Amino acid sequence: MTETYKKYIFSSDPPETIKIGSNLEIKKVTKTKEFKDFFRFAWKIYEKDKNWVPSIWEEIKGFFKTKNYFWKHAQACLFLAYKNNEIVGRIAVIVDDLIIKKEKKNIGYFGFFEAIDDYKVSQALFDTAKKWLKSKKITKMRGPIDARIDIRCGLLLNGYNETPFIFASYNPKYYVDFVERYGMKKCRDQLVYYLDLSPPIPQYLKDAAEKVEKMGIKIRGFKRLKVGDELRWLIPMILKTFSFHWGYVDVPEEEVKTRFGVKQIRWVADPGLFLVAESPQGKPIAFKWSTPDFNQPIKKLNGKLGIIGYLKIFYYSKKINRGRFNFVGIKKEWQGKNLGSAMNYWTMLEMKKRNYYGAECGWIDEKNIASQKTIEKTGAKLYKKYRVYEIKI
Repeated sequence: MTETYKKYIFSSDPPETIKIGSNLEIKKVTKTKEFKDFFRFAWKIYEKDKNWVPSIWEEIKGFFKTKNYFWKHAQACLFLAYKNNEIVGRIAVIVDDLIIKKEKKNIGYFGFFEAIDDYKVSQALFDTAKKWLKSKKITKMRGPIDARIDIRCGLLLNGYNETPFIFASYNPKYYVDFVERYGMKKCRDQLVYYLDLSPPIPQYLKDAAEKVEKMGIKIRGFKRLKVGDELRWLIPMILKTFSFHWGYVDVPEEEVKTRFGVKQIRWVADPGLFLVAESPQGKPIAFKWSTPDFNQPIKKLNGKLGIIGYLKIFYYSKKINRGRFNFVGIKKEWQGKNLGSAMNYWTMLEMKKRNYYGAECGWIDEKNIASQKTIEKTGAKLYKKYRVYEIKI
């Protein structure tokens, strides 16, 4: 077996073709060329959509390589739909053993879903996904979730008229109609807020920042040149922070380094927006990771990175004019002491200095009321919802 043959998780799968009527068929992805077709199919759906931001080939390619730590506890199968020998849809089906262990239910995911505006195509893809999951003894299918909820999660229910922010899902409206017509029901909603940065920062947040300073807590930026030292405390805090969140599972620290953007943290962490709170004793007690909206320069890449892509990112990053509040983590013993509001204040202050006109905040799980209240104190308003669906098999 050659090294190339073993490179991707699907490389050793036997070919399979499923006939659906006279002119529609589903084929399992088993070759690199088919995988490239799987990736490039999205252009057919969105080529006329001025708001769409293409995924990066290097990111998708790396995720499905066998060396990705995720596949030590998960498995997947990729399918392409063909109509009259032309690709008209795609879907990935995923089983994560850690999710099953955590929820004590045989749950599987579908993700990386795209299809033309033809319900029969989507129906065939969903049928194929269910059949594959059933063969793995899965009794419930959820999605869309692109394997892990920190990649992309849920269907956009509203707000199709603007370019999505970094880390946000995006889809045609008819996807919602298709999954519901298929019989999928709501599993969970994820809420996204929009923060208009033109008004003055609320006095409440300024007061919170002053209280935190009086406690002897110091706020600093993430130290990119000492990333090894930073990760030693950050990774355990990330694991602790998200262990209680819906859809997340405990994974080894080695895998965390490949998630949440941690792998690229030396290059993407903006010290002015990635804030670290330290106790009076100088120990990290909280972090707030916000970013410029890198989707603005990424949109210029058309899915390709390379040297030219990096140059474009460098050039267009200087023109970014909006931001995103991503993750926040606070040690349990320091919760309820204004830290969240204080870090929101300093983040807003920095974004206003950069002349950002607004910021997206979230997503926030619909049942995470505490986080919703904290972000609402900034003046942010709920403006988008993403929905994860589920169906019994």
